Amino acid sequence: MKRKNDSKPKQPYDEDLGFLDDRMQLLDTVRQMIDIEFERRGLPAEDNPHTENPPPENAGPGPPDCKPPRRTLWQRLISIFTGNLS
Repeated sequence: MKRKNDSKPKQPYDEDLGFLDDRMQLLDTVRQMIDIEFERRGLPAEDNPHTENPPPENAGPGPPDCKPPRRTLWQRLISIFTGNLS
């Protein structure tokens, strides 16, 4: 059985780390640009920038209080057998 050379896999790994560093620097640059734009407009960076269209007050992560009406199993079975006769 052949042994793998340990020096070759490090090169793609180093390239991946270099790519990751470049992307992180780009992300930091974009964040700085956004912060500068917020300062220029006089907006706080943590506030909702879309004040002209705020989210509804009753919007929440949960489902609405009222559930849609559901047919019982019996009603569904009856509709299966009588639905095709009409």
